[in-house]
Amino acid sequence: MSLQDSNELQPRTAADLTDLGGRMLIGKGAVADPSRGLELLRRAMAEGDGDAAALLAVLAGAGAWVPQSWDTALDLLQTGAVLGSTRAQGQLRLLAGPAAAGSQAEDWPARRRRIDLAPWLAAPDRHVLWDEPRVRMSRAFAPPGVGAWVINTVRGRMRQALMYHGDTKTEVVDPHRSCSDYEFDLIGSDLILILIRNRIAAATGLPVAAMEPPRVFHYATGQEIKAHYDRLNDGIGNYADSGYQGDRIVTFLLYLNDDFDGGDLDFPLVGQRFKGREGDAVYFAHVDNSGAPDRKSLHAGLPILRGEKYVLSQWIHDRPLVL
Repeated sequence: MSLQDSNELQPRTAADLTDLGGRMLIGKGAVADPSRGLELLRRAMAEGDGDAAALLAVLAGAGAWVPQSWDTALDLLQTGAVLGSTRAQGQLRLLAGPAAAGSQAEDWPARRRRIDLAPWLAAPDRHVLWDEPRVRMSRAFAPPGVGAWVINTVRGRMRQALMYHGDTKTEVVDPHRSCSDYEFDLIGSDLILILIRNRIAAATGLPVAAMEPPRVFHYATGQEIKAHYDRLNDGIGNYADSGYQGDRIVTFLLYLNDDFDGGDLDFPLVGQRFKGREGDAVYFAHVDNSGAPDRKSLHAGLPILRGEKYVLSQWIHDRPLVL
């Protein structure tokens, strides 16, 4: 008897169906069966679980196992909100903006109608910081409230940041980094993150399919990450013998807060530093114009002197990601 069969023999609440359906989508603690996972999520939504609708909204936004449709995603988010999902409700509030004076705060269909995704999907303004290495930035890349939303999502889920070690094929504690992180998988994501990734694609001209799962890095006072390269085949994180021929070519960082001192992004080989405000983004290439590794892309996150720093990190490859 498979894990799937043994799980489904037990009586389930709608929330249990949502949990199992989500795990079956990606084979996380359950037999991987996306078709059956979708069926369970739809059944859970029909039985009144709003979180199932919120997860189905993620799939519609990402085009994962279902046709990509922003309208469908927003309709599902509205359904989730009506069914009482606090996660769906929070996303609708954030996407719709402040409620109009005198409006009903919990009129979810009205909030859904106010949402305009065009600004999310358009390429943001960008400014050249330096050409060696190639570093660009976008002011107000994310609207107010997004940083706090992502921080609240990862709060309590962070772990000591690790690094893949090519010699042992395991993730190990790296003495060069003292921060913590959290990596999103699809079922732990939400429509806000799907929209952020699409806006990153618009900014960089690189497809979502070439992106690793997004991570949030957290630096407490005194924590840092010392100078390093983000390419997979530089340093101890060597993937050269894994059979994968691609590599990271861009790092994109979204500042989720700015109430801290220190923590500058430092490029020590060129003597340049950058610190963004909440909602700002900075992104830089690991290769030069010829496609060769750019040694000047060596970078560090300097120690936090006061407060704590949160950034969303998105690594992007030179091809659709297969690791």
